[in-house]
Amino acid sequence: MIPRILASLLLITSAKEAHSKQCACTTDDVNVRSGASLHAQILTTLPLHECLTYKEHTQTADGYTWVNVDYHGQDAWMAHTYVTIGACSTAGSSGSSGAHSGVQLSGCPHIVTRSEWGARAPTFHSGHLPGIPKYAFIHHGESPGCHTKAECMRLVRSYQNYHMDTHQWSDIGYSFIIGEDGNVYEGRGWDEIGAHTLNYNSVGLGFCIIGNFKDHVPNDAALDAVKQLVACGVANHKISSSYILHGHRDVGQTDCPGTKLYELIQSWPHYSRHNK
Repeated sequence: MIPRILASLLLITSAKEAHSKQCACTTDDVNVRSGASLHAQILTTLPLHECLTYKEHTQTADGYTWVNVDYHGQDAWMAHTYVTIGACSTAGSSGSSGAHSGVQLSGCPHIVTRSEWGARAPTFHSGHLPGIPKYAFIHHGESPGCHTKAECMRLVRSYQNYHMDTHQWSDIGYSFIIGEDGNVYEGRGWDEIGAHTLNYNSVGLGFCIIGNFKDHVPNDAALDAVKQLVACGVANHKISSSYILHGHRDVGQTDCPGTKLYELIQSWPHYSRHNK
């Protein structure tokens, strides 16, 4: 009898704790730091509306009040100025961090957030898109492919490193990156101006499929994911319902997105060859 009572009490306590859990949710893009200081290491940058579990502790330093959060089991800190504290949403919570990203919209395929794939913090933000994007651009990474989440995350990090360290861009250029594991990886996301298609970054989103598609097309997992992602963007008013689909080469001097993938997307809805 006693073990049963103890078990019941533990279940009740656990339920109360789950119900009372608080989250710190961003009101802008926010750096997550290893300590309560502007001089502490930046672990990642959370985009607007992403949340981490609040550990109910604050500190004051460098002119800010810092809130203590759980970042994948690690103690971390965010400036209170850029977050709101409230009850955690169970929908879309991710791992031990309790993260919920505004990038995961209704009807989207699974989107691996920047914090989950280990994104570096941007050196600066190029700003929010001025309106609903009119264009959707298909790219390929012209790299090895990937068929597991671990492989794909490693390649997404390599894309970001290349864009930031070689091109000196502020961040990975693509809006989203899609792997042949069937996952979508958050780049600059739905609302941030990207660096994917010259002269079109403020009016379009860039969707890059990991791999090199000069001689073959991506697998069905990747193709289904990118199609579902574009449809999700339209349904959630992140892409114009009358959007125009282009391959990168339609508007630039490039072989991207690879000959075989380029031939394939010409059969997709909304595709239009650009008259350069």
